[in-house]
Amino acid sequence: MKKNNIYLLVALLILLISIVYGKYNKENFDNNNNIILIISRYNEKLEWLKEEPFNKYPVIIYNKGPNDDFYKPEKLIKIVKVDNIGRCDHTYIYHIINEYDNLYNINVFLPGSANMDNKKHHALALFNKIEESNKAVFLSNKTSLSEWYDFKLDEWKASSPENNIINPENKLKLSEIRPFGKWYEHNFKNIELEYVTYGGMFSVSKEDIIQHPKNYYEKLIKYLENSSNPECGHYFERAWYAVFYPMKNTLIKT
Repeated sequence: MKKNNIYLLVALLILLISIVYGKYNKENFDNNNNIILIISRYNEKLEWLKEEPFNKYPVIIYNKGPNDDFYKPEKLIKIVKVDNIGRCDHTYIYHIINEYDNLYNINVFLPGSANMDNKKHHALALFNKIEESNKAVFLSNKTSLSEWYDFKLDEWKASSPENNIINPENKLKLSEIRPFGKWYEHNFKNIELEYVTYGGMFSVSKEDIIQHPKNYYEKLIKYLENSSNPECGHYFERAWYAVFYPMKNTLIKT
């Protein structure tokens, strides 16, 4: 009988420890400096930031547009006014450079148009994976350099109707190195391209960002500084895996 009581006591103790540990993990996951949304906004209203899961986490909004007519969430850290150059890709690297010494553990990069029908599913799936794993997640598709080697674009117009209203430009500033394959080999010569994510929606761990020095990002951002509609933005969209390679602390999910 005493032996059974001991087993019961041990079982209860294990259960108590697991409950406390689980609660600690959740609190730790929700704590400051763990996860942050980095939003690149042009003319979007950002009403989707009122919804879960987006409303649960701190936000920095980079405003590239000519107005400030957008929703400011309760957990807004700051609004940073930036020039309208380089699309969302410039914004993301700009954030890394300027917050390099103050990065959160999980950095979620999203465009202001993440609520569009062709994007919202991916954004929600990304957060589901992050919350399931308590880690940064690079939600992507398998690919290869050969698949994209000859990729190039002469024209492209933003897919967001809100943005097209005030900026319908479609002519791209062409990359000096093209097509994509040559540009990729010039910048990431020894890295095999294995994964690609579209729409400027992904997350990366602090450790995988700071494994590269700040001047690494200062060099890359130069490709995006000379136009509001650069072809190189589409190259970066296909190369984020290489930018943060190797991703040792970010889960790669397909």
